[in-house]
Amino acid sequence: MNARILKTVVTIALACVPWVSSAEDIDLFTGATPPSGANLPNVLFVVDNTANWTQPFTNEMSALAQTFAGMPENKFRVGIMFATETGGFDNNVGGGYVRAAVRTMDNANKLKYQTLINALDVGYDKGNAGFSGVQMAEVYRYFSGGAPYAGNQKAKTDYTGNACYECQKQMTAAQKSANAAVYALSGNALNSKNATAYNSPVPTANCAPRNYIIYISNGPNQEAAAQDAIANNMLTQAGGATSMIPLSPNGSQENPADEWARFMKQSPLGVTTFTIDVDPVTNGQGPGWTALLKSMANVSGGKYTAVSSGAGSSAIVDAINDILSQIQSVNTVFASVSLPVSVNTQGSYLNQVYVGMFRPDGNALPRWTGNLKQYKLQLDGDQLRLVDATGSRAVNTSTGFITECARSYWTPSTIDAYWTFKPLGNCIAPAGQPVDYYKNSNSPDGNVVEKGGQAYVLRQASPTARQLKTCSSAFSSCQTTLTNFDTANSALTSSDLSATVASPRDALINWARGNDVQDENTNANYTEARPSVHGDVVHSRPVAVNFGTDALPKISVFYGGNDGILRSINGNRSGSIGSVPAGGEMWGFLPPESYRLIRRNYENTEQISYPGITGAPKAYGPDGPVSSYADGSNRWIYATMRRGGRVLYSFNVGSSNQADVTLKWKRGCPNLTNDSGCDTSDTSWSRIGQTWAAPVVAKVAGYGNGSSPVLFLSGGYDTCEDADPRACSSSRKGNIVYVLNADTGSVLTTFNTAAGVIADVAVVPDAVTGLATYAYVADLEGNIYRINMGTQAPSAWTIIKIASLGCSTAASSCTAGRKFMFTPDVVRSGDEFILLLGSGDREKPLLQYSSAASVENYFFMLRDKPTDANWLANEPSSCNGTICLGSLISIPSGSTTAPTPAQLASKKGWYLGLRATEQVVTASLTIFGTVSFSTHQPQQPSANACTSALGTTRLYSLSYKDGSPGQGQTERSAVLPPVGLPPSPVAGIVKLDDGRLEAFCIGCDKDSPLEAKRPPLPSLSLPREPRRRLFWYIE
Repeated sequence: MNARILKTVVTIALACVPWVSSAEDIDLFTGATPPSGANLPNVLFVVDNTANWTQPFTNEMSALAQTFAGMPENKFRVGIMFATETGGFDNNVGGGYVRAAVRTMDNANKLKYQTLINALDVGYDKGNAGFSGVQMAEVYRYFSGGAPYAGNQKAKTDYTGNACYECQKQMTAAQKSANAAVYALSGNALNSKNATAYNSPVPTANCAPRNYIIYISNGPNQEAAAQDAIANNMLTQAGGATSMIPLSPNGSQENPADEWARFMKQSPLGVTTFTIDVDPVTNGQGPGWTALLKSMANVSGGKYTAVSSGAGSSAIVDAINDILSQIQSVNTVFASVSLPVSVNTQGSYLNQVYVGMFRPDGNALPRWTGNLKQYKLQLDGDQLRLVDATGSRAVNTSTGFITECARSYWTPSTIDAYWTFKPLGNCIAPAGQPVDYYKNSNSPDGNVVEKGGQAYVLRQASPTARQLKTCSSAFSSCQTTLTNFDTANSALTSSDLSATVASPRDALINWARGNDVQDENTNANYTEARPSVHGDVVHSRPVAVNFGTDALPKISVFYGGNDGILRSINGNRSGSIGSVPAGGEMWGFLPPESYRLIRRNYENTEQISYPGITGAPKAYGPDGPVSSYADGSNRWIYATMRRGGRVLYSFNVGSSNQADVTLKWKRGCPNLTNDSGCDTSDTSWSRIGQTWAAPVVAKVAGYGNGSSPVLFLSGGYDTCEDADPRACSSSRKGNIVYVLNADTGSVLTTFNTAAGVIADVAVVPDAVTGLATYAYVADLEGNIYRINMGTQAPSAWTIIKIASLGCSTAASSCTAGRKFMFTPDVVRSGDEFILLLGSGDREKPLLQYSSAASVENYFFMLRDKPTDANWLANEPSSCNGTICLGSLISIPSGSTTAPTPAQLASKKGWYLGLRATEQVVTASLTIFGTVSFSTHQPQQPSANACTSALGTTRLYSLSYKDGSPGQGQTERSAVLPPVGLPPSPVAGIVKLDDGRLEAFCIGCDKDSPLEAKRPPLPSLSLPREPRRRLFWYIE
């Protein structure tokens, strides 16, 4: 996104406009800034110039020269390190030396570095035996500005005043001149040949670590115990851990190059190491060396690539460009992740991962790009990874988002020129191709939101053939009848669409259908699909449903976008469903509540009211989560609106024809700001807020003999919560929980809460019958409730407040109190239920919201025992018969100890302190005894900041029992790449393409909320099956 422009707009506006005290989570993007100037990435090529380079020399040097020639101008700071030479004018210390210092690659410097590489000689520039551990130590000393070990007192080191007079006499004048031209540049690695300190290439203004190694190996280094000992010694002196990383095969296990890579990643430098294994050796020492290269990449968040030099330089160039593309990346944003449930294997998922995406407009305008893309899971050795349609790793560990040259499913494999009018992307073009070769193409789509994926398939179809439905703008008439959203529908009036002379009715309708009526791509074709046809997917949680079998899937993916449309698409990887190709849209629904956003997005002139910008709030469509339920051969789909409305829609989709959709019913209120026209089927509907939570379908013993499904719907959000501090009155909306007949939508019963409920209701089934017996509810004032169902009819169910955690005591009130925005994760432990959830206000992600920033947030573990009538009776008097802070053990932020079993037995749980201004921004998920969730800590936007203002995002992995670091972890949390506000984790059992069943979690890996991970195996005292939410209706 053009975040730099957006940041400038905001900075100017902040100086001119008084602060407006309202909030949304998208406010975070007001400060998101791409790297520039002093914060360009520092890239050091560490090249194996030992005797190993003899065979690949010509093609490898050609690849390096092509890399510099094709490198985008002023996007990188790059240097080169070689293995040392000894004798003559060189001292006899072996290791690495900086042949060309890290400098900004403008056009002049690119040419000088390219000339230096072309002047290299396979014999005269050969180094001695490569000691990779010592060489990695030299890299650290260079980056950190430390004392050289082997890098000084070398004739070809990049030092001030080096005219290459001491270079070998066999070198030609041109070769010496090529080296001297580089050394004559400012920014030398050393001030003199004998200097005792490096000039660090890391600028003092480098606020975030953007340092990288590209280690190009040409074969196994000579293993030398003495050199390994020296490298380990230096590692200890630097403060690094020398504990050996196990390798298999273990031939190079003693070599500390990977321990150095681990340390440099964990150090303030944050160095990421990428390794390129040129012509991997498959016998003798080779496999062990390859294992070391893989480890160097794995422990530092980089990537290992094996290439062959036999077919020329192209494979090496592609590998380097792929890495540089990843390094160059600037974040885009993804919304959510979902997988389809397996039909044949109960409780497992098919290997199809759907990711909703969006990218905000850089000028704070309302029309945002969006897409839905598909990937899959695959084992990489013993690591489970998200991969693209080619089987390559899909996640860039530097950004946490999709890697720049990945190709998602539904994206063409061939290069086209569709985006010539607007080149996009950072996938570097192959040698010999123009710079915009990939930028102009839909493929690879990489991390560019609007390229490839469902949006690509949608653009291939004719907008006039699109099955786009709507219903009457009169609430009472929009109950069971769908009509076409097209110009022939006379019920669609100019008034409904707020049409004007400049934005007439038919133009608005055709634009919403996808016609390029404004000629966005300037090709004078006004009837084709417009480039922006797919709207942003910000909060909608898609649901994927397989109407076929595992062998012959017919997957529909249902999700909403902020172009106002709820979509059903063919989610197959490749197979058509009827006439709809894979990735194609089967039908769309544009609710009347979304009519108001069409003209605003069409005109795209009125800015969004970010902090400091006077505009209008972003307009949303059906932006909430989607749920489904199987009724025989049909599927019932439930769609919510989030900020797009106070409505719940229910549809019926036929299994024999997934394009056959009917409206079952609609409940709620049509207006965001008043109760005019609310559903009259029950008076409680006037209390509904914005529908944020996923509807939860369950069966209960006390209704329909356990065969008729009920639906739990959280009451929703009131915009009084947006004020800072919040300004909610007794007439607020959303402080209610609905229980509906899932078939008819009629209200069976309701429950009152103290504050709004936007988290899903956590339904708990009976361990034997599977019928729901309890449900837990969390509200926006830090309260938790239990709904007791048993075998009674809904009218006899009861609700009890079991916890009051919003303020310091249950008896006190506080304006700036803790909020629960996510459902508790529930774990059964004997006759107790363990509830795990964290507090925070995701809608206020900036420090400008001073009241929200003052809240002391926690992550909680609570024990509840519904069968014990006296469970809450003995709580402290300050708790008013509920669990409050006084009922729990405090684990202070930064504490390295955990409560003892005796302490835990005396309390009802524990609460973990977070850092100042840190808040929990996802749901929690417990797998094999480890609970995972993410937090966010905001950063003050600044006109002079050189880092992203997306703040600090952390992934926590804790033992749910005592809050200690989770299994296999030494720390409770790890800092994620700058992803802003991540989605909640998703876990289960997936059926891989080879038929194997693997436990997985997406959102439990420190490299990215998108990356997959195998959960650590449980101890014998824990269940071996991954624990997801206790109740998840799987048909």
